[in-house]
Amino acid sequence: MTSMFDYDPEETVSFEGHDISLKEAVMRYRQAKAHPDPLTDFSAIRDPGKIPQIFEAEHFDALAARAEFESGD
Repeated sequence: MTSMFDYDPEETVSFEGHDISLKEAVMRYRQAKAHPDPLTDFSAIRDPGKIPQIFEAEHFDALAARAEFESGD
């Protein structure tokens, strides 16, 4: 799935109301998924013109499987 869009682990996204790196957002997604909360919104808004404009849970699942998003980097 990640071949269907471009991304940069260091790009800034808006996640849970904060501007953080995509790598940090993926880390937070992993943590939130480990301790599910039905009110958690798994979406990250990207800069205009980026495709997709919003990363959602299925995008985070695909990104979390990529080596550049592994814990401990």
